[in-house]
Amino acid sequence: MKRQVTAFALAWFALSSPAALADDIWSATAQNLPSPDTHAPAGVMFDHMHKAGEFMIGYTYNWAGWGGDTLHGTSAVDDETLMRNACQSNNGGQHCMMKQTGMTMQMHMLDIMYAPTDWLTVMAMPQWMSMDMSMGMLPMMMPMMMEPMESMETSGFGDTLFGALVRLAQGPGYHVHAGLVFSAPTGSVSERGASGLLYPYGMQLGSGTWDFRPSLTYTGRQDRWAWGAQLNGIIRMESENDEGYRLGNQFQATAWGSYRLIDWLSASARMLYTNQGQVASNGFVGMGDMPGDFPYNYGGQFLDVGLGVNAILPEGLGRLGVEWVQPIVDDVNGYQQGRDGTLWVKWSKSFGAECCSAPLK
Repeated sequence: MKRQVTAFALAWFALSSPAALADDIWSATAQNLPSPDTHAPAGVMFDHMHKAGEFMIGYTYNWAGWGGDTLHGTSAVDDETLMRNACQSNNGGQHCMMKQTGMTMQMHMLDIMYAPTDWLTVMAMPQWMSMDMSMGMLPMMMPMMMEPMESMETSGFGDTLFGALVRLAQGPGYHVHAGLVFSAPTGSVSERGASGLLYPYGMQLGSGTWDFRPSLTYTGRQDRWAWGAQLNGIIRMESENDEGYRLGNQFQATAWGSYRLIDWLSASARMLYTNQGQVASNGFVGMGDMPGDFPYNYGGQFLDVGLGVNAILPEGLGRLGVEWVQPIVDDVNGYQQGRDGTLWVKWSKSFGAECCSAPLK
């Protein structure tokens, strides 16, 4: 994955060279073609609306990875500290026997959007999730077993998003809309191992609760420049799910800017702040022998930077966005493994309107 990040960064900077700025592909203004910068970077959800009568179908892929040191707050901790402190139950002293050595999450999401009027866009977004975690014994618990000795895998339907985007204001070069989106608990929260014990909270496929996901988005454009900002959140609307716990609420703030390199390609950079609450639970899951089994080892405050490109594909094949989001600060609750980064890939195609984006300015 590090090689992929390096290659992507080199490509991004190469596209930013003066030679790439020549408008010798086609003139979007003359041909009334869509512009790549009318959509936000690929990792921003609920970022754009559609014209009356327009229908859009899209696909979003999201990969996230965790690896390296285990953190307490912003500091790396050694295995002995982890063993003695990360698995404390409500009933007193309990030592961790294992730790997470790596984890990946993949999400595949279908995006379906329709605009009955210019000021309203409705949507539905079903998801398919898969997670893979590797664990290893802590050396002081079993000195001869230093390599990962076990793994967990889960996959299946995730939670389903649905709701509407409502235009609040619009004028020359700017647009503001609110997102009123909900999440239905269609993802399993009962994933178990061969022993019958519940997997860690972070390995489940959904939240298990009905959630409200409000957002407020501002976008602006002038000449070849575009910019935007979004506030969004996740509010759990139930006190607990069927397994007796509730994931933490979440707040995010992000801002981005992009430059249209050529009429069909733009490059973007953005900052992202996330505040994620702890899991609410009266106990722990599984054997209670690793940090991920305990609710206080979830959430925290995170700062990321993203680099991406958006492109209008030839021959009417739609648009494609790719973004890599690199962690800058991890300030975790409890004890958690640090993040490696996140990849977003988004494709979409619109139908039924004369033109699927605002004209170039």
